[in-house]
Amino acid sequence: MHWIIRFIVHHRNLNSLLLTVFISLLLISANDTQQQQIGRILSFTLFFPFQFYVSQSTRVKDIFAENKQLKQELAAQSIEIAQLRDQAQESGRLEDLLGIHNMLEYDMVAARVVAMEPALISRSAVISAGADKQIVPFMPVITGNGVVGKIVQVLHDHSLVQLLADPSNRTGVLLQRSREAGILETENGKDFFIRYRMHTDVLPGDTIVTSGLGGVYPKGLMVGIVSRVGDSQDQLFKRVFLTIAVNFNRLEEVFVLRIKPQWSSFRYMPDSLEKLQ
Repeated sequence: MHWIIRFIVHHRNLNSLLLTVFISLLLISANDTQQQQIGRILSFTLFFPFQFYVSQSTRVKDIFAENKQLKQELAAQSIEIAQLRDQAQESGRLEDLLGIHNMLEYDMVAARVVAMEPALISRSAVISAGADKQIVPFMPVITGNGVVGKIVQVLHDHSLVQLLADPSNRTGVLLQRSREAGILETENGKDFFIRYRMHTDVLPGDTIVTSGLGGVYPKGLMVGIVSRVGDSQDQLFKRVFLTIAVNFNRLEEVFVLRIKPQWSSFRYMPDSLEKLQ
């Protein structure tokens, strides 16, 4: 049986010709009734299956083309929806920044964060404002939530910001409730603390703001909230840990306070980011 199938397939052109001649001779020699019967038989055995196969193949091809087009339209709509959501979130952030701009009586410049230090803990960020907008080193940088850091290097249209997460960046702060001053510190860029004397009145939930001491940040800018008072073996000082108000992993838009440094000696102050200049 297999050799017959192989013979037919191998000589398909000759077999098709012989079959066509045979059918033609059969139709010529047959009467009208026989011709109708032969036509019906051919329609159901040869022509209909072939026509069905061709129509189904065309339909499947159209379905694949339509499916491909629908996938492309779905991808385009998904991208558009994602862009609209991002624009909506950006509008909300910009409204918050505008509210801060109206609340603070400072000359402020809005800027975008265009790069972050590629490290597990980012110590610096690059923003889209520089000398072209009268930015100078040691101007404070904030968001609607609180203090971000300070400018340490200025280019024509970009600036480098040293974040509070840099362990070498020490910031003068104030316990808002009791007005006790201190220095904000961090050893790993994640855990922030202030060294206070043992008798200092401080409780979890207290607000920490900038003290205005040090000549960089004006007084009263939000820094964070006290999370806990750590146990210390030091008999004189205790560590007060706080949650920083700004999420440094989600910085997108910031404000630069165009306040000139109060101490000209700042320009000679050693800085951990000085090697990047």
